Amino acid sequence: MNIFERIYLFFYLRKKKKDLKSQKKLPFPVISVGNLTVGGTGKTPFTIALAKELKKREYKPIILTRGYRGRLKGPLVVTEEMDAQDVGDESLMMAMEGLTVIKCPDRYSGGIYAIEKLGFADKDRVVFIVDDGFQHWKLYRDVNILLIDGFKGFGNCCLIPCGPLRSPLSEATEADMVFITKKENNTIYQRIKDTGIKEVYFAPFKVEGIIRMDGRKIEPAGHKVFAFAGIGNFQGFLTLLNEVGFKVDRYKKFIDHKKYSKTTLKKILNLASEAELLVTTKKDFVKIKDFSNLPNSLCYMEISMEINSQTVDKIIDLMHNC
Repeated sequence: MNIFERIYLFFYLRKKKKDLKSQKKLPFPVISVGNLTVGGTGKTPFTIALAKELKKREYKPIILTRGYRGRLKGPLVVTEEMDAQDVGDESLMMAMEGLTVIKCPDRYSGGIYAIEKLGFADKDRVVFIVDDGFQHWKLYRDVNILLIDGFKGFGNCCLIPCGPLRSPLSEATEADMVFITKKENNTIYQRIKDTGIKEVYFAPFKVEGIIRMDGRKIEPAGHKVFAFAGIGNFQGFLTLLNEVGFKVDRYKKFIDHKKYSKTTLKKILNLASEAELLVTTKKDFVKIKDFSNLPNSLCYMEISMEINSQTVDKIIDLMHNC
């Protein structure tokens, strides 16, 4: 570990110690979904999938999120009519799935707001899901779920700023359950099992389709595709496009949580002038869907995450046995 990692680790551990001392507990169960690394591990699709499974079992899932890069501070209830620039792209995506989403940087305050705003009683089967909660120690978690990207793993295994790790690898043992997301990776699976963590599972992506502006699906029929996105794992996006039969001719990669302007969109259209289809992610699409004069060739990839039903039952068992 070099000097820069040591400096990061010093402040990381100091913050953790301080937050744990002032940790608060909500009156309903809390499930945290988070990761060890920067960039995308599929937290949003996993959270959506878990919330939907809980709803099937007659629970009332409430997603607590900071709404990264959203201008509004909160606490507030996110609705699908809101603007991604105000509430954050991922918050809006979850609300568009018909889920109850509370935006607030302090997840405990967000939880209390939800209880008061939505009028929950003690008998209600409320479950709070903390989006990106692995390092949010201010709130007590009944179940700690850790996600690991099946494409990228832990990168070079170095801490910020020398690598992608937000937390030391040793902290993986604080997870009650680990999910290797996006694709099955047996090397990562075995590495996690070797740490002594028993509950390790796969949660692969499933591409539901490439969707046009009017909601129709497009079949991969030799189209010239221009792909663009501002996500944590752009290469994973290209891989999924190829796996479902779309050959990407050219592409443009942006920083994660890219804020699009009309000027940026115009540049994209110029780069894609020879393409038959412009394909992006749903996370990016929600930020540009209300722009005027969008081309009919614009599409987005609709994905879901597969969580085994029996695994969801295990999460519920852990939640009730804490």
